[in-house]
Amino acid sequence: MIAKLFTCAASALLVISNLGVVNNAVAESIQSPKEIVDHVVWNNVPIILLLPVGIERRIDFPTAVDIEWPDDVRQNTQNLQIRENGSVYWTANKAFARQRVNVFSRDSTGRSWLLDVEARGESSARTLVVLDDRFDDGEEEKNDLRLSGGAGGHRYDGVDLVRFAAQNLYAPSERLVKPLPGVVRVPVETSDLPLFRGGDLRASPVAQWKAPGVPTLYVTAVRITSDALNPVILDPRKLRGNWLSATPQHGAVQPAGEPGSTTVWYLLSSRPFEESAP
Repeated sequence: MIAKLFTCAASALLVISNLGVVNNAVAESIQSPKEIVDHVVWNNVPIILLLPVGIERRIDFPTAVDIEWPDDVRQNTQNLQIRENGSVYWTANKAFARQRVNVFSRDSTGRSWLLDVEARGESSARTLVVLDDRFDDGEEEKNDLRLSGGAGGHRYDGVDLVRFAAQNLYAPSERLVKPLPGVVRVPVETSDLPLFRGGDLRASPVAQWKAPGVPTLYVTAVRITSDALNPVILDPRKLRGNWLSATPQHGAVQPAGEPGSTTVWYLLSSRPFEESAP
């Protein structure tokens, strides 16, 4: 659900509105850091967990846990290790559809978490850290991360990230891109997906960046291509997925095959694109 919307006339895009066409570097390969950690704050909403098939993913809970899982998930799990420090190491041996998994703390408090777990052929293997206000250490860590903006000590909002993404795509020279320390580019699957309700627009992710902080923020640039016979107004209410904000480069696209039939949306989320998209 979109919490707020930025329009293409917002200040976030003014700096790049006349900078030209998309930079060719956007299609080049991505080099990501060896270790990128995602933080998610438990707020009584099931946490989406995507498992890459055949690759181990670590999930850190604030205490030692036990897991109650459906038979389908158990049968498609190659390995599951639960450590006393709250770390869970999970490897799926084949893809499976999203299933609800219950996680319980081993102490006498009765605290629990809900995971919506899905395994895909290709997905992020980044460590996921679950922060929980009900645990003193978790609250302290969360506050420290919020105050510092993450391990790098930087804090950015949605306008900063959208401006940064737009400059990376449209600036004719890298020298015109204002760097944001701590913001790193991370891989994203670039195949078409049904991001819009209706069949007139095709969506394909182009690039994704991750910013430090709690919750972790991601901004993804998504190329939109029109297959319509008439101009299409870009209505954010037709977006599918869970987004904090949606910012179009242009307010509309022209009919298929005509100049202006493609544009870019900048989608802000608290989880990686593949976990926020439908």
